[in-house]
Amino acid sequence: MKITPAIETAGFGISGDIGGLARKTYWTPDGRVIRAIPGCVEFAIKDKDGNVIRTGTRDPNLDKGWLLSPPTVLKPFCRTCDRWHDTQEEVEACAVKQGKFIASMEAKVKQEDTDKVSSLEQRVAELTALVEKLMEGKGNVRQVLQRENPELGNNSQGGGFESPGARE
Repeated sequence: MKITPAIETAGFGISGDIGGLARKTYWTPDGRVIRAIPGCVEFAIKDKDGNVIRTGTRDPNLDKGWLLSPPTVLKPFCRTCDRWHDTQEEVEACAVKQGKFIASMEAKVKQEDTDKVSSLEQRVAELTALVEKLMEGKGNVRQVLQRENPELGNNSQGGGFESPGARE
């Protein structure tokens, strides 16, 4: 089995190379090896006036931070932002920054929820007061509603609210 590393470094004997789409070897900044199908995306770089300066193709796998050759200096992986930082201190600072951001967003959402609940409680109180007024003058429901909402009584076709015996 001492032959296997030599064969793999030459580019042969790596699983996934038999049939199917050709795969390329990429390395992450923390040293992991990834075998993936290379992509080909066309790009155009424009100046501030919108004129095309340069066009070409690129591999979108490189946008993920993957490298075409093994890294000489390994970088620690940050689980918080799913990227690589230069030092472990930066990884810890990123986690603290993310924690503060999450806490501030939770506080903002909690405040918005509190505001929504208070506005709903106010609306329910208004509706409850209206129902109480209706119950006080239960014989004069139409008059109470017209007093509260004058536009309800202006129907020329007699629409709006009808008394219970009006259809007989």
